[in-house]
Amino acid sequence: MASTQADGRGKWSASGRAARTHAYALTLPPVALHYLMIRSTVEVLMTGALACGLALWLVPDGWRLPTLVVMAILIISGLIVDVPIVSRLTMRHTSYHVGADAVRIKRGYLLSKDTVLSTAQILNVSIIEGPLLRRLGLAKVRFTTLNHVEPLGPVERGVAVEIRRQALSTYIEASTGGH
Repeated sequence: MASTQADGRGKWSASGRAARTHAYALTLPPVALHYLMIRSTVEVLMTGALACGLALWLVPDGWRLPTLVVMAILIISGLIVDVPIVSRLTMRHTSYHVGADAVRIKRGYLLSKDTVLSTAQILNVSIIEGPLLRRLGLAKVRFTTLNHVEPLGPVERGVAVEIRRQALSTYIEASTGGH
């Protein structure tokens, strides 16, 4: 199982099976699945359209139709696999915990990534909202350390504000002298 520290260096854990079953208490909200499915659909269709355009431009006349048929099959396969299956797996296997000492984010099952960011090393916490995220009442949180940027989300907007407040509380307390 891969683990990423705040400085971006990876570590391998010997207890792979036991660590894979461990998840943090907080997970992505159910409405995040709707966002992930819309985003996956747009990504697959945009990539497919770009690939078909390149095929029409670069592939010789005799090979265009077979190439476009293969690309159509790949696009349909991507919509069948990526949108309903991968989006659900992303939702199910993402969890996080924000504490006074660290932010912990766990993603994945087969290729599990457990990121731990010390709150003392967090330089900035950004809340990102695009039009689709805003419409669904969601936001993404991006943690920035000196040499690592780690996204989290989408989470509900109020939760994102609370995550930001908790993650930066160590910095705020240190700069105000604990007042």
